[in-house]
Amino acid sequence: MSDLVSGEASESDEELQDKHKIFAAEVQGEASEEDDEDIYEQRTSSQYNNTASIYRNNLLQRKLIENNIAIWRSLIAFTRSFVLSASKQLVTTDQMLIKSQVNLQSAHTSLQQAQKNAQELQSRVASVMTSSFLPHINIQKAS
Repeated sequence: MSDLVSGEASESDEELQDKHKIFAAEVQGEASEEDDEDIYEQRTSSQYNNTASIYRNNLLQRKLIENNIAIWRSLIAFTRSFVLSASKQLVTTDQMLIKSQVNLQSAHTSLQQAQKNAQELQSRVASVMTSSFLPHINIQKAS
């Protein structure tokens, strides 16, 4: 099996190693492939600890966090006071509308009663005007 077909993989690695050997020099300052994973894992865990300690110990970061908390609290207080005042105004307006509705209902009832009384009065006046409450008196002329 010394013949290789291009585009196909060889059946064993020994055939390629005998024909093509690659020599490479190691560059100083670079880690081998095996060490890369360990260094990365160490860096991330130590980097996380460094970042956490920086946030705890850095005065600027502490001030920023305190200011952010203060802004957040003032924003919450502002929205809460705004919502509370708006809800109080809505309750007051609702109570005024209910009072107005009750007053309008009583006024409507009073107007209906007044209309009924006016119709009764009109019918009585009409009956008085049409009735002859004075007897018919005949006056004779004196001669």
